Amino acid sequence: MKTIKPLIIIAFSLASLFLVSFIGLNSWIRRDVKKNIGIAQQKYSGKAEDALISFLQDESNSFHDRTHIAIWTLGMLKSGRALPVLRGYYTDDPKGITCHGKHDQMLCQYSLHKAIVQIESRGYYSTADLNK
Repeated sequence: MKTIKPLIIIAFSLASLFLVSFIGLNSWIRRDVKKNIGIAQQKYSGKAEDALISFLQDESNSFHDRTHIAIWTLGMLKSGRALPVLRGYYTDDPKGITCHGKHDQMLCQYSLHKAIVQIESRGYYSTADLNK
């Protein structure tokens, strides 16, 4: 009986830590998605995904910003409308070998791969409700 009580305390502590971590990560991701949508909508009109697609396609934006603002956020929004656009930039390099160390010269292939997988998947985290 004495060994069960510490195990219950440890299990409860681990579950609490997991829950707090999940809530914190969720808040952080949602904040970044909202921030990126705001950046895109300052330059382009329309719903979030429309502004982000325009941001991605505008070559006057840096490769870094197009990758980290548009591509990542479109993946998090699970933007079906962006899927053909993302595929158009993707060169079938899921590990990002071709762009390693060249993110100021080209879009990150690894990020494109992750965004496409995120959009096509059912079970991954989504912030699709922010597509306004």
